[in-house]
Amino acid sequence: MPKLEIDNFLTRHPLAVTFCFIFLCLLPVMIMRDFTPDNELRYLQIADEAIENGNVFAFTLDGQAYADKPPLYLWIVMLCKLILGKHSMFLLSLFSLIPAFVIIAVMDRWAGLEKVSDRISVAFMMMTCALFLGASVFLRMDMLMTMFIVLAMNSFWLLYTGKGNRRKQEILMPLWIFLALFTKGPVGILMPPVAIICFLLLKRKGKEIGKYLGWKTWGIIAGLCVVWFGGVYLDGGKDYLNNLLFHQTVGRAVNSFHHKAPIWYYLVAIWYIVAPYMFLLVGALIVSLINGWQVPPLARRASRPIRENARQERSCQPDETSCHPERSEGSGDKETLFCVTIVSTFVMLSLFSGKLAIYLAPIMPFMVLLFVEVLRRTGWKKWMTWSLAVPVALVGILALAALGVLFFGDYIPKLAELTAPYSFIGSWTLKLATLLLLSGAVFCLYYLFSKKNPSVSLMFLGASLLLAVYSASSVLPQANDWIGYGNLCKTIPAEARVAAVQVRRPLPMKVYLGRELVDYQKDFQAFYEAEVAGMTSSDKPLILVTRTKKLSSDEALAAFVENNPHWTVGPYIAVTYHPQENISQEEE
Repeated sequence: MPKLEIDNFLTRHPLAVTFCFIFLCLLPVMIMRDFTPDNELRYLQIADEAIENGNVFAFTLDGQAYADKPPLYLWIVMLCKLILGKHSMFLLSLFSLIPAFVIIAVMDRWAGLEKVSDRISVAFMMMTCALFLGASVFLRMDMLMTMFIVLAMNSFWLLYTGKGNRRKQEILMPLWIFLALFTKGPVGILMPPVAIICFLLLKRKGKEIGKYLGWKTWGIIAGLCVVWFGGVYLDGGKDYLNNLLFHQTVGRAVNSFHHKAPIWYYLVAIWYIVAPYMFLLVGALIVSLINGWQVPPLARRASRPIRENARQERSCQPDETSCHPERSEGSGDKETLFCVTIVSTFVMLSLFSGKLAIYLAPIMPFMVLLFVEVLRRTGWKKWMTWSLAVPVALVGILALAALGVLFFGDYIPKLAELTAPYSFIGSWTLKLATLLLLSGAVFCLYYLFSKKNPSVSLMFLGASLLLAVYSASSVLPQANDWIGYGNLCKTIPAEARVAAVQVRRPLPMKVYLGRELVDYQKDFQAFYEAEVAGMTSSDKPLILVTRTKKLSSDEALAAFVENNPHWTVGPYIAVTYHPQENISQEEE
């Protein structure tokens, strides 16, 4: 009886069970991981400054205007800080993981799969795409923006097919588009309209563009933008508003001052952001493009019988909003929409000057769903088997090689020297993680070739990846030395002044230290003249933070470290300098 109840619950709620499994696997990472300096710690610093200065729409970083990002995600960081009185990795991680779950749930409903194994395997497949998994636990606004974009495209689909409450979706679609803009920026407001326009033009329905992107849609978006920009003007003034609207949008798109990359950048990035399913998903995209090229859109258009449409139209009352003739989904419209969304977004992002792999996050759910639609149309093909088998076999080979390093690395001098700084390398949980990856690869290949069951193969692969993350996360307390500044800042005395040389982006350390520090960038001589020669009257100790690997290229810095008490935390060295003690020694 208990087994029957469990089976029934799994049958009724496969996504709920899947989400619980994913949450438990990622929970240790969400609790124990340190904030990364490049982005996460900067967001915390921006939130701290906003709370301290009373800003709501206009933000600062180190006292300088920061108009790089819209306010929604920063509001979330501020709210979490105000509720708990401190920054919580777990709480903030939920605002990446929950949007990921919402995306999977919306796409699951959109795909309309019936078999439990298919629904679970597709959920695992989407969740364990490399970039999707990373964006689900790291503190960035990309997953939140992707969720709003998916919701906007789903609202368009409901309007296009005549499903649900039309008046409700006509309000929700522009609201989702605005929230995507309000979360990350221009991509949020560009991607859904561009995809919708391209889809309608391809379907020879250009005259219907105004039906979905008319005055009502743009009026709602414009009204919300007026409220936002008005708040920015009142909070930050004309200069900040100009920076937000022009410098951070046109500048990034035309001649980016950050992350500038060649136009072909995403042609390379696409292969690793959806690993290990890259051959399967890119292959499905190519198959869909070939099919669309060979079969004209008008030939693929299907409609319900005239009498059925007429009967449905007569049954609708003029004041009803939930009864509309549904367009046939058997015509391939869904596959076309997914394909057009991927291609149009890919081309649009490639034309922008600023590029990062994470910017492709919004197309990943559509790539997985496009594969589902291609699979529904063609069935499982031999090329699909090998497209999955090759990267899985590679995962198995890499896991086997990693096991060799973990078990026998100490007996190989060069490997022992390379891994010596990382004491956690010998942890049994890392060995277990690699064993889980190897086992998952073996079972995946077994069910793929012997049992001819791709769904179970995908479930084994996804589950093994998540379990490996769970097992490996136990080393995070030690690995945090290399991830962030938390462990380092715990060793710095509360009364000490702090300076940094040869450290990338050290200023966000103030989140941990509770006070400012001075960044001398790569100029040790400037540090020496200002802090050593120029501060001899100070009675407070000075802590200099630098990187171990920089000592070999800077002799003066290396001599300073050698002549003063110091300690090492991961890749960093903290040096203590006492002005009064050094004066006494010089006088003697």
